[in-house]
Amino acid sequence: MAMNWAVEEEKAAIFALTAELAAIDGPAGFEGPVVRRLLELFRPLADELTTDRFGNVIATRHGHGGAGVGPALMIAAHSDEIGGVVRAFEPDGMVRFERLGGIIETTLIGRRVRINGLRGVVGVRAGHVQAPDERLKAPPLRDLYIDLGFDSAAATRAAGVAIGDPIAYESEVVRLANPDRIAGKAIDNRIACAILIRLFERLRGVELGGTIHGVVTVQEEVGLRGAQVVTYRLNPDYAVIVDTLPAAGTPDVHYTRELAIDLGAGPVIPLLSGSGGRGNIMHPALKRLLLETAEREGVPVQPAIFTQGNSDVAAVHLVREGIPAGVVNIPRRYSHTPVETADLNDAANALRLIEAIAHDHGPAVRLDFLED
Repeated sequence: MAMNWAVEEEKAAIFALTAELAAIDGPAGFEGPVVRRLLELFRPLADELTTDRFGNVIATRHGHGGAGVGPALMIAAHSDEIGGVVRAFEPDGMVRFERLGGIIETTLIGRRVRINGLRGVVGVRAGHVQAPDERLKAPPLRDLYIDLGFDSAAATRAAGVAIGDPIAYESEVVRLANPDRIAGKAIDNRIACAILIRLFERLRGVELGGTIHGVVTVQEEVGLRGAQVVTYRLNPDYAVIVDTLPAAGTPDVHYTRELAIDLGAGPVIPLLSGSGGRGNIMHPALKRLLLETAEREGVPVQPAIFTQGNSDVAAVHLVREGIPAGVVNIPRRYSHTPVETADLNDAANALRLIEAIAHDHGPAVRLDFLED
């Protein structure tokens, strides 16, 4: 089925949704506010909508034959972001904290953060009192603290902060001087959540060849936990994960030796990701499906090898008897920082690709390990 496509409109829609969702704090394990908004967005678009005990969102569209007719495809993104939790209070009111996910100490110092919506900053010793060697290194996490502006532990607690409360960066998603490039916190992975919402909007009224589950998982950043739970529940015939991954294109990243991935060159198809026992070698059927669909639709993609990180696919493909699974990644710079940077053209092309897969979804899809 031909797809009516207006790239500038899609880029604008993806940007607006990404900025809205990223503005909601949802570190791993504390995704509730994000989940509530996602449910509101999915409600008019799904035949069935639910959340499981973990907080995974499941939005289901049935095929034209009705529920249970035809194969089931799961298209998934994760809702959580990296962040932290309150660990202890100093007598002077400062907050000690622990990381949730891949927080990097060098990107924490002097940053604005929020605890339960309360604004604070990660403190740093004034340069005037630092020894010369201090200025060349970042303090370890155990030495960092958050200043909420109070002068006693009692005042900090009275403001509504408790042990175990979540901490998130404060950094809105904005367009850069090149308006196709956006930067801010939680682009990993709210941009993929935005793509999933936009996919369901574009599929409204389209007759599908089988069931499509639009799933937003939780706790990806701390071990791909929600994906394992929800995949076991749904047991789809195959799955496509939509996520982000690091990109090169800066003076400090070598293209061929470290990351042969560009911003603006199209979504990435990671043929091998992760390493050891916690990675994924893309199933041959999904490799064929993604690459052949991209070629047919004229969608630029970047096949790549990325062994330095994982996505939900590492959990999804090992559930039950094994789920053929693939990944569509949006490249991003400055990973796991409050200034993650992505290109809206890559996001729009990722949407084009998964929409084409959704249109082709049906009994004719080939999922065999061995090619015919």
